[in-house]
Amino acid sequence: MSETPTATDDLELMRAVACQDRQAFKVLYDRYAPRIGRYLMKLLKQPQRVDEAVNDTMLAVWQNASRFDPAQGRLLTWLLGIAHHKGLKGLRGAKRFSAEVSFDTLPPANLDDSEAQDDTSLAVAPHDPERTVMSWELGQALGWALDRLSLEQRVVIELAFGEDRSYLEIAAILDCPLNTVKTRVFHARKKLAQLLTQCGHADFTTARD
Repeated sequence: MSETPTATDDLELMRAVACQDRQAFKVLYDRYAPRIGRYLMKLLKQPQRVDEAVNDTMLAVWQNASRFDPAQGRLLTWLLGIAHHKGLKGLRGAKRFSAEVSFDTLPPANLDDSEAQDDTSLAVAPHDPERTVMSWELGQALGWALDRLSLEQRVVIELAFGEDRSYLEIAAILDCPLNTVKTRVFHARKKLAQLLTQCGHADFTTARD
């Protein structure tokens, strides 16, 4: 069983890639391209565009490996930042952006990263068909609700809960102020609560507040 790479492993790998070591780049690609692809699929929704964005991301990494600074954050955070901007470029090229109301000027909620860690409310008892069906229905409803968020709100939710990034890391990935991230998460959670209530999942929307 392979072990989870450490920060030291990542740093040594990036130093090798910066020296144009193609074998090191293959290791890097195999290690992180699938994770990047999963994030980009949530952003772009189209496999072909995801493949293009992943390739663009990894090409940028190959060309700019020497710019990675471990003092500024984890390697995955740096990679997701590149992937995010490549993904947005793909969206702009496809003219898929729609006008979205920005809530960035509103005061942020008093949020902290501990909220993302409490998943006990989603636990499903084994051998309980009724709860299994309810969990499946909630998953379907949540996917429907996420698709109805604005792009900026969906991105922070995916990064915070799907990718388990801290607010500071999300700010680095999106290249925006920390308070902007907190504000977007606050309004995204509020909107999700409204949408899930419409689907009959009001209990879930209040369980983690």
